[in-house]
Amino acid sequence: MIVRIAQYPLKKRLLYGIASTAGVLLAQQVLASIAHGRLTFLLISASLPLITVLFGAWSGALLLTTGVAYGALWLQPIGSFAVDEQPDRIVLLAFTVVGGLLIAAGQQLAKVARRAGRAEAATRDAADRLLQVERDARHRFDVALDSAGVPFFIVTPVVRERHIAELRWDFLNEAAMQLFNPAAGVVIGSSTAYVRPTGWDTDLLLDRLAPLAERDGRDAFDVRVQGDDGEQWFHVVAASLEGSVVAWFGNITPRVRAEQALSEADRRKDEFLATLAHELRNPLAPIRQVAEILEQPGLTDQRTKWCITVLRRQSAAMALLLDDLLDVSRITRGALTLRKETVALREVLDDAVEIARPLLEAKAHEIVVELPPRPLHIQADRLRVAQVLGNLLTNAAKYTPPGGYIELTATADDAEIVLSVADNGIGIESDKLSAIFLMFSQVNPDHHREGGLGIGLALSKSLMELHGGRLTASSAGKDRGSCFSIHLPAQCRVVPAPVPTRDAPAIAASVGKRRILVVDDNVDAADALTALLELEGHEVRTVYSGEEAIGILTHFSPEVILLDLGLPGMSGIDVAQCIRATPATKDVTMIAITGWGQPQDRERTAKAGFDFHFTKPVDVAQLSQAIESAVAAT
Repeated sequence: MIVRIAQYPLKKRLLYGIASTAGVLLAQQVLASIAHGRLTFLLISASLPLITVLFGAWSGALLLTTGVAYGALWLQPIGSFAVDEQPDRIVLLAFTVVGGLLIAAGQQLAKVARRAGRAEAATRDAADRLLQVERDARHRFDVALDSAGVPFFIVTPVVRERHIAELRWDFLNEAAMQLFNPAAGVVIGSSTAYVRPTGWDTDLLLDRLAPLAERDGRDAFDVRVQGDDGEQWFHVVAASLEGSVVAWFGNITPRVRAEQALSEADRRKDEFLATLAHELRNPLAPIRQVAEILEQPGLTDQRTKWCITVLRRQSAAMALLLDDLLDVSRITRGALTLRKETVALREVLDDAVEIARPLLEAKAHEIVVELPPRPLHIQADRLRVAQVLGNLLTNAAKYTPPGGYIELTATADDAEIVLSVADNGIGIESDKLSAIFLMFSQVNPDHHREGGLGIGLALSKSLMELHGGRLTASSAGKDRGSCFSIHLPAQCRVVPAPVPTRDAPAIAASVGKRRILVVDDNVDAADALTALLELEGHEVRTVYSGEEAIGILTHFSPEVILLDLGLPGMSGIDVAQCIRATPATKDVTMIAITGWGQPQDRERTAKAGFDFHFTKPVDVAQLSQAIESAVAAT
């Protein structure tokens, strides 16, 4: 107790010293009153060690002196410092000697108290430092595990009847917590039987981890999880830890999927090589046979012509196979370059139909081509777009029973241009739609075999992506037809540049009579153009401002509008946008007539919805071709 008090601050020690001294003096005063002062002063010696320990030897000496004086006053004669009786003198001397010894003992005790206090303080500081070190180590451990990004957990077994009945979550880092459903609530302390990562199996955790809690060791295994994001795979590495189990587990789904993809690619490669051998043998067989026929004597001219036809047809088939292979190789190496040009969409569709026409006619298919109501020009590689459309038409012909129906349509809006090939053929099952654009993929390699290497759709998809577009497929199911669509961005749409001026402009006699509206604030220019168009047989109306143009559309429905851009008040761009925004006139063919002919001017007219852009003075032959194109598109 004294050692503990000695470590208190000075104020606290002073309070304890005053209190203890006051208590001793009070007790002494009581005894002195009862015993008439005889020897009661000796009671003061009881506080000497305490006072010495608390305040040092000088305080003990002061208290001892006070005690001697106090005793002298209460010994005979009372009230005087003189001590007459020999026994009293002996008692007083004994008190002094004993008091001195008590003061010396108090000094030693003070030293012991200080050493004990320093030892206790050092022990307490060491304990505090150890606790802080432990906290820092735990914090670093938590930070390291959380920042690793790899799920980590510790589980402790719950034993019932000498058997591990379940496991309890004792620790999880942040990466592991992300795998739990937020609705799971508190995870730490919960049983794995009730709270576990989404999609994980309870029995698997218990069966694989419980043995590690009973004996030292480690284990590694893969876990397949069917979660909200589909099938996922985790690789778990677990080890024993003093009756618990620690485990790391990493998401190996990308690796597993890559391995599956490699396996699938290897399988498709083998199928491709077998198909390639088959497809090359098909034309080689008749070529070899024709070569033998040509060696026969007495060959008629008719038979020779037939042999030549067969050789040309079969060599063309081989050339197509090789072209597809070379195109795929170029795209893979990034060596394929598009040759973009401004081309009428109608011409691209015509080229595609010509590519597929032999197969379409051979199987007696009905093909319907639907074009937009307005002429449409795109900036694209004409050969490649026609090649893709031709491939889609050929596939539709292959997988549609004889006498089927195939529709080729083209639509355009502000977002994109869509070219679609739809048929009423064998269709595509929903689980195969995602795989048909893979290299060497066959829609159905066992039925409806029509030849091909399985690279046509993959090649077509890559070609469209080079154009900044995409290729999509849809089907209602088996035997319910399919639809393949090319989606080109709206930026592909352009206003065509004028064709070279003819040496001798002539009025096209083949152009039928059309309703035309001429809008120009230059009266002479407008009237002259009107007269020229009327000579060609067209029905023409003429206005000289944008407001008049909008007004006349309420009672006159033109098929073609020739519009000047630099109109006073409402500009030609404003008029064009208003016309396109009106349902009744949104499909009318608009031709810009302007003095502005820079590329940025053509971009402005294309965005405003113009179909053609001509600079003044307008070439009559070019204008007639534009009107003829517009007529053909309606």
